Amino acid sequence: GLDVPTAGEVLLDGKSVVERPDQARPLIGYMPDRYGTYDDMTVFEFLDFFARAYGQKGRARVERVDSVMDFTGVLPLKDKLTSELSKGMKQRVALGRTLLHDPRLLILDEPADGLDPRARIELRELLRALATQGKAVLISSHILTELSEICDSCAIIEQGKLLS
Repeated sequence: GLDVPTAGEVLLDGKSVVERPDQARPLIGYMPDRYGTYDDMTVFEFLDFFARAYGQKGRARVERVDSVMDFTGVLPLKDKLTSELSKGMKQRVALGRTLLHDPRLLILDEPADGLDPRARIELRELLRALATQGKAVLISSHILTELSEICDSCAIIEQGKLLS
């Protein structure tokens, strides 16, 4: 939705990302490869900030933040500053931010980049759990061996063209 396509279209729940971006965007959760956290905020404050940005209010917002922290395994760290977290834990917080508005499609750019082997395994488990919840997970990565362990289909795009 950031640029007009030269061909084709993308529909999310029947909504065109070009013609109806205001209806399609809430269905998408995006986690960039270089996720940023605000160093002077705790894990809870960071996630609560984004929940507010998504328009969540009151008790429902706090419950959603707690639920996302529990799912991603960062609930015990809720009062810890994000600057004090390991890369793997920061990645979990970033995934939590992506899940706050309960999107149907997750777009993750290099989600396992720089993670230690244990964190990679834990990420795969989280992604499998999300898939069983009915979420579509699109991963952009150049680590094909990593993808072979978690994906059920693959598309190769080169210079904007779908090769396979």
